[in-house]
Amino acid sequence: MALACAASLLGVAVSAPRAETRTEQFAPLSPEQRHFHAPIIGVNVYYGPGQINGYINPDLGIRQIDELGADSTRDYLIWQSFKFPPSGIVLAGAGRMMRFLPKSPFLPLINLGHTNSFVPGGVPPITDEGLTYFGQYLDKAVELTRSYHPIYEIWNEWNMTIGTGIRQPPLVGAGTPDDPRAAVHYVRVAKFAVDRIRSQDPEARILVGAVGEDPGWQWASAIVRDGALKGADGLSIHLYNQCMPRATQRNARELIDRARDLQSRLKAIRGGAETPIYITEYGWPTSKGQCSMPVDQTADNFAQFILQSAAIPWIKGIWIHSLKNISPNPTDLESNFGLFSYDDKPKDSVCFVRAATDLIKSADSIEIRQPFKDVFVARMTAGARQRLVLWTTNTEQQARISLASSASQGHRMCDKTPVSLQEATLGPTPLIYEFDAADPLSIEIDSDQPRL
Repeated sequence: MALACAASLLGVAVSAPRAETRTEQFAPLSPEQRHFHAPIIGVNVYYGPGQINGYINPDLGIRQIDELGADSTRDYLIWQSFKFPPSGIVLAGAGRMMRFLPKSPFLPLINLGHTNSFVPGGVPPITDEGLTYFGQYLDKAVELTRSYHPIYEIWNEWNMTIGTGIRQPPLVGAGTPDDPRAAVHYVRVAKFAVDRIRSQDPEARILVGAVGEDPGWQWASAIVRDGALKGADGLSIHLYNQCMPRATQRNARELIDRARDLQSRLKAIRGGAETPIYITEYGWPTSKGQCSMPVDQTADNFAQFILQSAAIPWIKGIWIHSLKNISPNPTDLESNFGLFSYDDKPKDSVCFVRAATDLIKSADSIEIRQPFKDVFVARMTAGARQRLVLWTTNTEQQARISLASSASQGHRMCDKTPVSLQEATLGPTPLIYEFDAADPLSIEIDSDQPRL
């Protein structure tokens, strides 16, 4: 039975559209074809830094993370939390983190680094003397945390700031040796840190990079070219687009496209070898003012990003920035990236993160196709069932689908209201249909694309 659903996005004028029809077919999969393993789904928290930022109650935080369906946290055990008396290095801060870790059932990703103005050469540690103190800090940090089997990450956005003093203009490219943010300096520190951590915990999983804004991935390419990945388990990067000039760029697809571009560049450097990528920060703010994002759009973006990244095998993990807002200020951009408000109320994104996470964690195979640039069709199998999940990321994209299947209705993510295949709207909120896994699926997508 062929069922038609008209899909159009509201409030968009498209001049002189051209229609095109494409067909996507999905055959049933044998058990041998089902070998999907979900990436790590994590969230950033702030129990480690000295500034509290609303992260007071570890039990509440654990309940919130569990509500998301996440399986990992990312936090900071910063260098300046340690003191160096003659009797030996001691941890003098990070008490909230040390109370959180023993209670947490989640895989910890621990970011190590940040400058230390209380030791010689600590801003940043690019001299032999600085590295001596940095090494002592790494030894102690691993000693205190190795029992939790964490992932360690070396520094945070070295290419953007050294972490103290007046913020410098953005670094473009690899940088020059007279700039402490230059790739050449990070490579030395990263290699030193990887070797030092391995000497304390040979089985540790270690990430380098934590690359911040990096046009054309020039800095990231430079550190990989110069050997920062030697002995490490992957490269970590941060992805944001809330300040992109066009609204059609502030979505999940743009972030994924940028990650793909990075992988392509790294393959050229590494003789075609794929680099494991860990996206340790991504998110969208719901503040009021410049670069702010509507709450419903951020929710759609999170769901789309989780689904798209899960279908890319070299993306090994993704960590949302962040669990909750870090202040009650509604106009401060940095304060409003949380999935929960400062007073711990869930935003719409909480449901969408959980729903998308549940979809991929229950799947034993996942495939995503793009019949058109901004139209996505995901097929996921889970035992005897399979699901189709459809969405679009561009409000200038109009589409209609027809589907031969036994399903009579579906629902939008986080909305159980039945949606008929005969009368449905395809938009940014994923639309979900479920079928018997033995059914072959054939979908026709008729798209009216705007002229470029």
